Amino acid sequence: MAQLSSRFDELKTLMAESSRVIVAGHPRADGDSVGAVSALRRHLEIEGKDVTALLMEPLSPRYAFMEFSRHYEVFDAARHGALLSSADVFIMCDIASFARLGALGQAARASRCRTVCVDHHPCEDDGPADINLLDSTATASGRIAWDYIRHVGGRVDREIAEGAFVSLSTDSGWFRYANTDASVLALAAELASHRLDLPGIYRTIYQSNSVPMLRLLGHVTRSLNEECEGAFVWAIIRDELVRDLGVGRLDGDPILDVLRSAENVNVVALFTEQPDRSVHVSLRSRGSPDVNRIARAFGGGGHAFAAGTVLEAESAERDVRRLVAAVRQSLRPDH
Repeated sequence: MAQLSSRFDELKTLMAESSRVIVAGHPRADGDSVGAVSALRRHLEIEGKDVTALLMEPLSPRYAFMEFSRHYEVFDAARHGALLSSADVFIMCDIASFARLGALGQAARASRCRTVCVDHHPCEDDGPADINLLDSTATASGRIAWDYIRHVGGRVDREIAEGAFVSLSTDSGWFRYANTDASVLALAAELASHRLDLPGIYRTIYQSNSVPMLRLLGHVTRSLNEECEGAFVWAIIRDELVRDLGVGRLDGDPILDVLRSAENVNVVALFTEQPDRSVHVSLRSRGSPDVNRIARAFGGGGHAFAAGTVLEAESAERDVRRLVAAVRQSLRPDH
């Protein structure tokens, strides 16, 4: 990532002058966010920094096998207020919006610390932080974190390799998506050489669904909506159903994987109602149409292939209909 070399150097200089660092992932942290935070946390620890890793919620059970599972804290405004006010550097991974971090983002911006953004999502401007490590061509944000660590000559151990591999493998769909190329596979092989249990990682991330989750999957597939001659498939998951089935923490990725396996599908939308009646939206595409554009129109964002947003409770029902209509429109031949 030669285009980031100067910014890597800028961050290296900042780190040389800093001692207390916070590394944070985005809400509903996925494998890329978790992996990037994990790799950077361990790198900074090796470099002798006082580093704290923060997530907005408890780590998904899919990533409980990671060494990182023992080295993070769930953000609490009251408990972490003093930490944020005294930090030298705040790094956010796989997200380019302080607003999406809620109270954590507000506290980071209000503190005296310098801010850093590590992200591979498209960004309209130069980024929200003091130093922005942004590359929309990168397979994963964890890849940017890895390239920074190598650029500054950081020592790599198994924990760093594990974090980078989780980022790379999950955001490439275990190397099935179009963002997989020879360089991605070469890096995966290099990371695997650090004694990573590849079958175990795959099994835990992709083959660890609970029975309640499988029952929910059955409900979703029976009630899915098919439109535009099969090019658009979408489904709604009600919070009451999730609670009745005893699903617990809901991870939409297994459901999305099944929906987008439909023969002629171009776009998949999954609307998941939250306990407060807001609706979390996940969009997936084969690249055309660009679901990032659709998500951004509803206050979200992502990539051409994967994007999302959150619809406020007061207008969720109306906005679901509006978003479905927007996808239909995007699939029209004359669009």
